[in-house]
Amino acid sequence: MENQSLIINGQNLEGDHGNIEIKSPWDLQTFASVASASKVQAENAVASSDEAFQTWRYSNLSDRMEIFTKAIKSLREEAEWLAQLLHKEIGKFEEDARSEINRSIDYMELMLSAMKHWKGNVYYGDIDPKYPRNKKTGIYSRVPLGVVLAISPFNYPINLSITKVAPALLSGNTVVLKPSTQGAYTSYEFYKHFTKAGLPNGVLNIVSGSSKEIGDPLLTHPLVKLIAFTGSTEVGNHIRKVSLGVPLLLELGGKDIGVVTENADLELAVKEIVKGAFSYCGQRCTAQKLALVHVSKYDEFTHRIAEETQKLELNPMIDESAADFVMELYIDATSKGADVKVSPNHESNKLSPAVVSNVNPEMRVFYEEQFGPLLPIGKYETEEELIKLVNGSPYGLQASLYTSNIDQAFRLADKIEVGTVQINAKPDRGPDNFPFGGVKDSGQLMQGTIETLDLMTRGKMVVVNT
Repeated sequence: MENQSLIINGQNLEGDHGNIEIKSPWDLQTFASVASASKVQAENAVASSDEAFQTWRYSNLSDRMEIFTKAIKSLREEAEWLAQLLHKEIGKFEEDARSEINRSIDYMELMLSAMKHWKGNVYYGDIDPKYPRNKKTGIYSRVPLGVVLAISPFNYPINLSITKVAPALLSGNTVVLKPSTQGAYTSYEFYKHFTKAGLPNGVLNIVSGSSKEIGDPLLTHPLVKLIAFTGSTEVGNHIRKVSLGVPLLLELGGKDIGVVTENADLELAVKEIVKGAFSYCGQRCTAQKLALVHVSKYDEFTHRIAEETQKLELNPMIDESAADFVMELYIDATSKGADVKVSPNHESNKLSPAVVSNVNPEMRVFYEEQFGPLLPIGKYETEEELIKLVNGSPYGLQASLYTSNIDQAFRLADKIEVGTVQINAKPDRGPDNFPFGGVKDSGQLMQGTIETLDLMTRGKMVVVNT
């Protein structure tokens, strides 16, 4: 594979700090390399996007939509090749990589549809008796903010960048995209299709590199008008501290709890929780990261989970340190009395699924996000105890309630402090027309289609006096 260059103002530039090698999680061999930008190059990318904004903001919506339509056609033609790149770069099974690429292209089409229904309002002044009818009319519209800084993670580098890039560009903003290094190679290849489709220079700039070198210069740049970030809570909290009042769209970590009530369909609950906990090796903010089970269902549920888990074959973790952290939480839990139901095999970045039961809040894995293939199981007796345990989490992304009692489902859903409650299903970011987001350490604001368009623009009022 050749090296991917930075894309700044339509030019392919070598990184001032050379290149960064990317190792495939499958064999830890060098897969490709991407340019490593300097602070100056990152600042130039922002300046370029700001300059492009001065004309892009006034471009016809039909022209923007035509560029997206062309990009979609081009991406469809190379979707399989892009999926193969993604499969190798971030260690996803081919089917999952294919799903991410196709879903990302589908989201672009969804955004085109949303643009057709995005509208402003007209206000009439004659609500006030001192203004005769038609004397004062207000036209309220949404206008773009300027340069959007989009920062995407390794686990869904295409999907979690396009959900920022598409609404930003279509609403008239320009974008500087900083992809996670692992996932950057495929990101460059994906977004080259926008240039091919006629996107003007500077409207979308892409800079890869060390976060220590270019992170804060991008985050604190005075020309950045909105930061859209998906990643760890630790980095998200850093962004909150340094962003200096810039609007933030933060999608952070999760500790998505699966609640198995006394009324649960166990077959369904086991199926969904296993899938939710171990898909892509648990490296998802929406992974099912803790199960809390009513005492009446606890023994049977734990037995069934252990049986199903041992049948799984997982992809590798993104790197060795990620696997080591999961093992750290596993060792902590077992040293404090957790029962081992399925023990992990650990070698380098390869980690088989593990299940521990009898966990409690004294164990780190109860509230810390493991981001890997380890499912802890705890128990509860009363709904009051359950709500206290669930809402005691510092996270608040999603939760799942497994119950056949609809009254119980709505009663508990009303009390659980998260962005989304799934009833009888694992946590999930989609469908992509559904608003998605979290509270507490899981982020802020709900994103979607129209919702994201509103967040990436501001209101503007024009009052016509006749």
